[in-house]
Amino acid sequence: MNEPLQHYPHQIKHPVRWGDIDMLGHVNNTNYFRYCEEGRVNFFTDSQIRAALGEDKLGFVVAYIDCKFKFPVTYPDNLIVATKVEKISKDRFTLSQIIYSENHQKVAAKSESIIVSFSHELQSKINLPSTALTLLEKELARGGASI
Repeated sequence: MNEPLQHYPHQIKHPVRWGDIDMLGHVNNTNYFRYCEEGRVNFFTDSQIRAALGEDKLGFVVAYIDCKFKFPVTYPDNLIVATKVEKISKDRFTLSQIIYSENHQKVAAKSESIIVSFSHELQSKINLPSTALTLLEKELARGGASI
């Protein structure tokens, strides 16, 4: 496995679409946030963390997200959106993501997001259920060291 990707257990491949390109000829920066969203959704499903909440009245909200762009990605290319758990607190966790260019064989962008456990009924943050915390701790162990 490629060195930058080896500590990221959740990975999806995403083609750069012609429509992702802006008038300057590279992927528009808003698309990186969409790529990260697709990686998060994959993480929620793949890790079974969403199912661990158990009730439809509980969910997650993105409280913070950033993206550091390393170089401009162009069409055509395939990107690997790789995700891992970086930190856990009683009511939130931090996801680290990289967007890796297959054409250039290097990281095109890095992102970090803070995901908060949220009660739709109460309209406020809540503590993560113990089953979710257990799954997150396993995910944290799977991710290993940061790049």
